[in-house]
Amino acid sequence: MKPNRKHLLVILLALAALSLVPGGALGAELPAEEAALAERMATLVFQIAIILLAAWAGAAACKKLRLPIVLGELAAGVVIGPYLLGAVHLPGFPAGLFALNGGFPVSYELYSFATVASIVLLFLIGLETDLNTFIRYSLAGSAIGIGGIAASFVLGDLAAVWFSSSVFGVHFGFADPVPLFFGVIATATSVGLSATILTEKQKLDSPEGVTILSAAIIDDILGIILLAIIIGMIKSGGIRWIEAVRIGGKAIGVWLIFMFLGLFFARKIGAGLKRFKETNTIVVMSFALALLVAGIFEKSGLAMIIGAYITGLSLSRTDLTYLIQANLSVLYRFFVPVFFCVMGMLIDIRVIFDGRILLFALAYALLAAVGKLVGCGLPALAFNFNLRGAGKIGAGMIMRGEVALIIAGIGLSSGVLPSEAFSAAVLMTFLTILIAPPVFSRILENGGEVLRKPARKVSGKRRIDYVFPNRETGELLLARIITAFRNEGFFVNLLDIRRHLYGIRRDESFITMEFSPKEIVFTCREEDAAFIHTLFYEALAELQRVMRQLQTLTDRKAIGKRIFEETARPGRVNGKERARLSRLFTPNGVECSLQGETKEKIIEELVDLFIASGQIPTDCRKEILQSLLDREKDLSTGLQDGIAFPHGRTGLVEKMITVAGVQREGVEFGSLDGKPARIFIATLIPANQPEPYLKMMAVLSRFLSRPENRDRLLECRSNRGLYEILREPA
Repeated sequence: MKPNRKHLLVILLALAALSLVPGGALGAELPAEEAALAERMATLVFQIAIILLAAWAGAAACKKLRLPIVLGELAAGVVIGPYLLGAVHLPGFPAGLFALNGGFPVSYELYSFATVASIVLLFLIGLETDLNTFIRYSLAGSAIGIGGIAASFVLGDLAAVWFSSSVFGVHFGFADPVPLFFGVIATATSVGLSATILTEKQKLDSPEGVTILSAAIIDDILGIILLAIIIGMIKSGGIRWIEAVRIGGKAIGVWLIFMFLGLFFARKIGAGLKRFKETNTIVVMSFALALLVAGIFEKSGLAMIIGAYITGLSLSRTDLTYLIQANLSVLYRFFVPVFFCVMGMLIDIRVIFDGRILLFALAYALLAAVGKLVGCGLPALAFNFNLRGAGKIGAGMIMRGEVALIIAGIGLSSGVLPSEAFSAAVLMTFLTILIAPPVFSRILENGGEVLRKPARKVSGKRRIDYVFPNRETGELLLARIITAFRNEGFFVNLLDIRRHLYGIRRDESFITMEFSPKEIVFTCREEDAAFIHTLFYEALAELQRVMRQLQTLTDRKAIGKRIFEETARPGRVNGKERARLSRLFTPNGVECSLQGETKEKIIEELVDLFIASGQIPTDCRKEILQSLLDREKDLSTGLQDGIAFPHGRTGLVEKMITVAGVQREGVEFGSLDGKPARIFIATLIPANQPEPYLKMMAVLSRFLSRPENRDRLLECRSNRGLYEILREPA
């Protein structure tokens, strides 16, 4: 372990020990109320840390098992929750880190985090909803979505009615709050899960794939409207059908007013956000707008998530969509695992061992699945789909996920759903996420025609891969490619934020694009392949044109010379810089008499020095050499006064490593001042983690800018002497 890491560990342990002192060392002298608040905040900090670690572990396990990572995050919440490990006594937490909060499973502070996470989720879902695509392609999707909503709502409601006496001890009617909530939960569909499986099976642009996505969009919209109606009915206490119509009309009215205002003024809203100019400020203000509208909806008797969804839907009509999605991804990655983990913590694990509740959860899951299968499958038969096609569409609509959990959480926090009801609802969602994806995947693998009257035969699928040397290059091109598609009239829709999966559509063309750290993968029809190659070529040409313009705007030689002009002024190397240099070199990583007579030969000797000093294995020689030579092609690392700093980024090293060498006669290196290079400092930097290379190069430049230091290195006749000079510079 490095010394600085040891120091950090000591500090963390000291802080942890301080926090475990009874009464808290920092809060001991505070008034009782303030001390209690400080204690609760300290507990919250510990809870968030443990939740993030547990969610990561659960997600990693599910990735290895090729299961949806949502399952891992939910399961992690169950394990660390108040009904299992969360109640275990710990030093400083006598009741457990996640002890029951009275009648509610988690603290109000922690549930507040989950509430904000639900707003983030629905805001991004709204941003991902492509209304243009829906309007243009979804006549069948509308009918199928409505059918699925109606059937699943009725069967979900009836499931709660039929089991109410045995599970809840009270006989509910169809229009009672608990069955109504179960009906709404059953209507949700996970677009992300469906899109992911369709993409993996290359079925996203098939008749069933396009129809499922279109139906899922209307599912989201109608499900949110239905939730608004139910919440309005429950909050007013009016459950009679006449009252239900009135409240439903009011809820739909508020929904439509805000939605049409948002869509009508979308461009003006976007223009207003652009006035902030700075990218991060634009993104933060857009999310602030989502929070504001969410608060207005809550105060109006509707759910906050409805306001967040409408805000995202409005901004999806602007050119800020991709900007907001990309920059909110960090917020998403923080809040969403917290949300799913907290939802898991709300599950009373004891219900699994209660036969009545377990039976109800299984029956509810089955009826909710039948509702989607039948409610979506039957309307599909009226739109040229045969039984096979209708079955695939129904199976694709069964998946549930974040929206179902959010609705269930609203029911629990509002006091409508008792704990056992919430646990049954989450268990249904859990079972659906676990079982439905592999079943749907297997159904898609079954070939055969899905239409009664087969459409015109289309060409086969084509996979196109573009590989990049690093993530930075890919990210630069990704933005250009998305802009190019939109300029060509395509609709670009982010289908899965975690996988960076995009759906790109125009007329008969449907293209998927998946971005990963080192490549962009397109899946398209054969006839679209030439267009994608052309578009990618133009995006690359535009990026190169920008780079050429940057080169004309800067005088690289003048900037390079200024490095030595600036570093030479202050004088001697200070103690802190000397300590940095002492850690940079190893005794076997220096050579006082390099023999190479060309740039390439010198770099080969430096790579061999990396190997001889044990810093890299022998079998990495070729790849390391190539990375250094590639960097020289971009721009020579020869500076001036006989100094060169060859370097490269590679995934073969986990920390920055350095070697040094001297060739007294000098080698032509393309240096800024045209002089031969004689002193060489070679560095390898990890590709995927930050290392202070530029800072270290500045320290070395500061040392080597003094002529007497360069002379000492050139006059040295032993490797040990060279090492001592570099390790303890004057």
